[in-house]
Amino acid sequence: MSVQLPSGCRHIEADRLLVKAGRSGATLRVVSEQSPSDARNHDVEEALDEQFTLPVTVDPYAVSARLERDGLLVIEAPVVVL
Repeated sequence: MSVQLPSGCRHIEADRLLVKAGRSGATLRVVSEQSPSDARNHDVEEALDEQFTLPVTVDPYAVSARLERDGLLVIEAPVVVL
């Protein structure tokens, strides 16, 4: 699974980005906030709050994420082995 950050949010730094599974384990939430003083050379506040439904075959507690230089957020969601 990979998510392209909206063009207005591509300047959000990785340490300001949070990817977490919902309490039920059925959803994945991507959240970030960055104030104008934090955003280098940008005058607008950037924020991101997206929610995704995970397939029932995914282990929500084994989800990992990394932010690529081009703003691509790569989320790895391994399938549960029964």
